[in-house]
Amino acid sequence: MKGLNRTRIKMLVTGITFAIVVSGCSSASEDTTAKSGQPVQIQKVKMQPLANEFNLAGTLQANNQTAVSFEANGRILNTTVEVGDQVKKGSVLAQLDTSTYQLELERAKTTMEKAKAGISQADASVQSAQASIRTAQSQINAAQSKLQELNDGAKKQEIVQAQNAVTAATNAYNKKKADAARSQKLFEAGAVSLTENENAQLELTNAQKSLSDSQEQLSLLLAGATQEQRTQASAGVDQARAGLESAMATRQQGLASKAQAQATYKDALAAYEQAALTLKKTTLTSPIAGVVIEKKVSDGQLGSSGNEAFTIGNINTLKVLLPVPDSEILSWKKDQKVNVSLYNEIRTGTVTQIYPSTNSKTGSINVEVSIPNPELNWKPGQVISAAKSMNQNKALLVPVEAVISTGNDPYVFKAVNGKAVKTPIKLGKVTNNQLEVLSGLQAGDQIVTQGAGTLFNGDLIGNDVLGKSEESSE
Repeated sequence: MKGLNRTRIKMLVTGITFAIVVSGCSSASEDTTAKSGQPVQIQKVKMQPLANEFNLAGTLQANNQTAVSFEANGRILNTTVEVGDQVKKGSVLAQLDTSTYQLELERAKTTMEKAKAGISQADASVQSAQASIRTAQSQINAAQSKLQELNDGAKKQEIVQAQNAVTAATNAYNKKKADAARSQKLFEAGAVSLTENENAQLELTNAQKSLSDSQEQLSLLLAGATQEQRTQASAGVDQARAGLESAMATRQQGLASKAQAQATYKDALAAYEQAALTLKKTTLTSPIAGVVIEKKVSDGQLGSSGNEAFTIGNINTLKVLLPVPDSEILSWKKDQKVNVSLYNEIRTGTVTQIYPSTNSKTGSINVEVSIPNPELNWKPGQVISAAKSMNQNKALLVPVEAVISTGNDPYVFKAVNGKAVKTPIKLGKVTNNQLEVLSGLQAGDQIVTQGAGTLFNGDLIGNDVLGKSEESSE
């Protein structure tokens, strides 16, 4: 394999250098007469890192790339970003028509308000029924007590008290009767006035009534309650119980109405929250900070839940999966440095992950490499070549276009005191479109990089150079 690589490098050097040799250059001699200044470009030679062969390839991907989809259905009113735009986490990407969801939200809100009113009304009915139940219970207790008294009859103590009342009333009556008789005689004799006599007669009448009342009360106690009184008392108990049952039925009805209103409110609240959530989802936002890599929707289009609308990725850092042959995977380690090349620009990446399984079709194992992209000038989808950085050896490198070869005698033109000096060199390997110089040049030498094919040894170049002199970068 190494022999084949050397052969390939040698053929590449020969092919490139012959392509830029201008006819007549090969016959130039060191004594050629100097001509007027030739338009050329010169470059100072420096020691540069000598990279390995770029024998791996992969496609750049955005770091932390994610597909962004709508979570609701509706017509897209407007999109706010385009491919390449940088977005922050939470930035609005697109907006759906919200009219349908606004209507659903208002309907749910109205239903909730009606349900709350129903709950309040049911609460008032239950509280009123509770008051009626308490009143009815009191009425039952009173009616039952009255009926019990009638059924039990008068107590012995009550009868004794009634008898004593009759005796007292009788004594009072007899006294008032005697007083009235004496007053009448005195009146007839003119010893007392008419008024005094009338008062004595009135007191006798009152005493007689008190005696009759006490006698009647004693009679009632001795005789007990009548059937009519018992029937009325029993009816009073039944009426109070009926009032209690009616109040309890009213309360039960109120509780049922309240439960129904609460269920309606709960359903309306769920509908309201769902409508509010869906309404929020009509605004599509970015879940991460990054760059819009792909846009799949446009204004006026119908957006569907779950369908990908945008692809957002962080391209400040890119990544690439390198297919490393499984026979070489043991030489790869996490955090190892990797040189990657794109359009002659080389960057240093870092191995972030080595996949645990082998690709059954290719027999290779993917190695993920993270690549810095501070200027965002490398893009996802571009294909890069890569080589594992085994060491940091440096070599003297010159651009391929600066080298002219006739057969096996390559040379360059050094810029010395404003003249082109033909300088033979010995070449090594090719790396990143540059040739390694093993001998013939030293760091700090200035060589012609553009226009070398038109020069002869000794040509003036100091007073009319093509562009500014540039130094090779590390």
